[in-house]
Amino acid sequence: MIGIDTTALIDLYKKDSGLIKILSSLTEHISTTVINSLEIKFGLDPKRKDYEIEKEFYTRLINNLIILDLNLECVEKSSDIFWKLSEKGVTIGKFDCMIAGVLLSNGVSTIITKNKKHFENIKGLKVLSY
Repeated sequence: MIGIDTTALIDLYKKDSGLIKILSSLTEHISTTVINSLEIKFGLDPKRKDYEIEKEFYTRLINNLIILDLNLECVEKSSDIFWKLSEKGVTIGKFDCMIAGVLLSNGVSTIITKNKKHFENIKGLKVLSY
């Protein structure tokens, strides 16, 4: 199973050709986390004229992916990632630490993202960038 980050979910909506090329070459199931779903929902602005179209797209997309939840094991892993990176002087967002923690806790060792820098220093997580 491979994880897909929020940037890639957004780029699916935008029909990014580099991302589509990567996805079309995969044979594994694709998952995302409940945190990625939350980031998507936070980014949907009801004032935009294409709000309903975008909301429907993401609802269908997320409903067709394996959604990995945040649990106490994931919380521990996420915290561990945050503090190990901090010790090295590497700072990434706490949501990204949680996303990585959820993926790794669920045996997912690869993430597809445009934000390679956010995930490249996390031990055990391979980054597919486009």
